[in-house]
Amino acid sequence: MNLMSLLKRYSVDQIKEAIRIHSTNRRAQVLDEKRASLLKQVAQIDRELAKLNGGSVVATTASTLEKRGRKKGYKLSAATRRKMSQAAKRRYAGKAKGESPSTAKRKRKPMSAETRAKMAAAAKARWAKFRGTGETKPEA
Repeated sequence: MNLMSLLKRYSVDQIKEAIRIHSTNRRAQVLDEKRASLLKQVAQIDRELAKLNGGSVVATTASTLEKRGRKKGYKLSAATRRKMSQAAKRRYAGKAKGESPSTAKRKRKPMSAETRAKMAAAAKARWAKFRGTGETKPEA
């Protein structure tokens, strides 16, 4: 088949989309090649620095430059880990597996007779006002 017969199968929009996709893929490929080249140059410079400094510089590789995320750098001393462990044991001492936190109800502070009387009077006033409008009793 020649080129013209192939092109007749597709619309102009389909051909334009294919060209766009191809150029986008090519641009990405070119950028990947540039990136790989730069990483090689960085590694070469690191090796030269290591030679000049007597090997004290750690050589950078492409994989170390690509790492992302949280750095795992600090470590706790054995004494600190032991203190943390003991604190956790003290915190959870006496709690059996599956046992829920205290299920006992909290004791309420006793109300004075004067306070109860004020609350009752206020409730009666609210109901009197409500009944005065002629509406039905609200649900609690």
